[in-house]
Amino acid sequence: MNSVIAEKQYITSKLGVPYENLSQSYLRAETALTTTSVIPFYLQRGQVASPIVTENLLELNDQFVLTHVGFGLKQIASDSPSTQQHLNAQVLTYADTNTFTGTNAANVAGIYNTNLSFTINRRNFIPSFPMRSFLRVPETQTTTNADYTASGIKQTNSFPNGLYSFYPTEVVLIDGRQTLDIQINLGASVAFDDASNSIYAVLEFRGYLIVNAKS
Repeated sequence: MNSVIAEKQYITSKLGVPYENLSQSYLRAETALTTTSVIPFYLQRGQVASPIVTENLLELNDQFVLTHVGFGLKQIASDSPSTQQHLNAQVLTYADTNTFTGTNAANVAGIYNTNLSFTINRRNFIPSFPMRSFLRVPETQTTTNADYTASGIKQTNSFPNGLYSFYPTEVVLIDGRQTLDIQINLGASVAFDDASNSIYAVLEFRGYLIVNAKS
């Protein structure tokens, strides 16, 4: 049986959501990193005045069933990135030393030694989940090796499958009206921002969207 069909059938039996109402989709929230001890993420459209073009947030009247969660990092060489720069930026699954070269940018490596928490309506859904679970260092990586440059070969990070850097979650239903508190807890104040450079933490959920469930 197709895995998506089986997943939707399970969600229907567990949560009581009609099978035909479940549409494969995703949520994506991004947070600019400055100097902080906590990295929050805002999944709901009502919490974000001006979403980044690459975000995909949960509308007020919609619901979403979570099945997987993934994390990544992106860097843009600008203090005020344009829409096109956001669209072009690669989401990395590790602290690539050929990308995060700034004094403070290099500190993104520390994120993978911390934890993620997720509270739904003030009830712990994920009290403390290791960020190391999202760390994926590809077999083929970016390089600045002179031999590659001289030969005209551009080597970049490989991305072997569609769920690369994603981790399965317990199936849970959220909506655009709940109190959702999602954050990475660094445990200490960390500086990430360098001059003429911006770094974003990217949190993405895969699952199933239920449109106008609350209308």
